[in-house]
Amino acid sequence: MNPHLQTFVDFIKTERTQVIFTLVLIIASTILTVYIVLEQIDSGREIKNTSESLAQSFANQSLADKQKGVDLGLTNLQSLSNEWLQISERLASLRIEKLSSIEYKVEHYEIGQRLQKKCEQLKIQFDLSDFGINAVLSSDEDIRMRMLQLKAVELLADLALDRQIQQLVEIYPLSPIQHVDNNKKPTFTEYPVRIECDVDFTHLYSFFQSVFEENQVFVFRNIRIESGPTPASKLRVKAILSALLFD
Repeated sequence: MNPHLQTFVDFIKTERTQVIFTLVLIIASTILTVYIVLEQIDSGREIKNTSESLAQSFANQSLADKQKGVDLGLTNLQSLSNEWLQISERLASLRIEKLSSIEYKVEHYEIGQRLQKKCEQLKIQFDLSDFGINAVLSSDEDIRMRMLQLKAVELLADLALDRQIQQLVEIYPLSPIQHVDNNKKPTFTEYPVRIECDVDFTHLYSFFQSVFEENQVFVFRNIRIESGPTPASKLRVKAILSALLFD
């Protein structure tokens, strides 16, 4: 072995040297441990400060958001209340308590005359004398239901005529559909009306759009659009729309 290497090995083997190396190792380990602990303490403080800052910020933000949410909720509630009042006023014509067969016949006649005159003024051809509803009631028929059907037809006829359709081919009511909640309690009733009319492209959009206006009570159940039967009648629309009456 190299004399110098042997001397170094002998030096390492001495008890004094081993003690020194052990002390150096302990000191280095202690320094490293202290450094790590200090780093953890600093990180903990930073995390704590960050958490407190975020918590405070979240609390403030949450309060602001809640206030905004309350304000927005009140605004939406007011808007919905106004919309409901408009719909309620619109639906008022559908709310019928008691009615005699004579009153029904008179109403049937007056509605027919008014709509017939309106068709003539708008130069729209259609015989609205019976609306697809017989003016004569049998003894076992529900007068209130028939009157509600008549009113639903009237509202939809007005809606279509006001949108400048070209021709009203037919319009008549279908059987009412009652909806119930989970407890089988009636909630609202649909009074569907089938309508078939000819309309051009421009007024077709107007007709669709009108159904979604706030003061309208109709919803689409189904719709079919075909080519019109003549060059003058661009499109033929066959649709079922329902007037909604809440119980």
